[in-house]
Amino acid sequence: MPDLSALNLDQSHLKAIEELLDEIELRIKQNNVSAETYIYNIKNEIVLLKNQKSRSNGSMIPASIHELKTAFYIHLGIIKAQKTPSISSHLLRVYAVECGLKRIWLRRAGFKGTDEIKDQTMLTKDGHNLGRWVKELRLPATIIGGHPDFNGIPRFHLVKDASIHDLKQSHQVWRYGIEMKPEDEIKVVKWLEDVCTWIEENINGRR
Repeated sequence: MPDLSALNLDQSHLKAIEELLDEIELRIKQNNVSAETYIYNIKNEIVLLKNQKSRSNGSMIPASIHELKTAFYIHLGIIKAQKTPSISSHLLRVYAVECGLKRIWLRRAGFKGTDEIKDQTMLTKDGHNLGRWVKELRLPATIIGGHPDFNGIPRFHLVKDASIHDLKQSHQVWRYGIEMKPEDEIKVVKWLEDVCTWIEENINGRR
């Protein structure tokens, strides 16, 4: 067993490890195959993050809290101006949510921009891991569900092969025009709308 105290981990790292163990424990109880798949995916994610960190940190352009707030309202304004929702408006809502959540998190942490984020696990390879951000901000259980499963965060199936995917992959589906099962798409869009509402209510506060 590794000596965690010798690793000098900060609170965010310890919290991430705890959440991973909770999820693995839950999956083992439900389905051993599911647990093995989850661990395999986590290992792959770690490899990708290690590779990302080994590259120049200049690959990600930093954004200030002012820019994130402006982007949130611009994206949301375009969405609201559209009479008929489309995959383009769904994709734009993902970006709006991402900008709004990051703005609120940075403001609460007392940071002025994304370049001040030290925990690299907060900055995924594609930047759209909304599930991580809503957990960090502790959104209401009515939106994200309860710890440790957070079953309020929706997943979705593809029409072409019925494969199931996490919320963070929704932007890829909408970007490339891949069909999501209609009933799942309704749930994902509704969830994004609820998060946007929460952001509008909290974007100007520090808590």
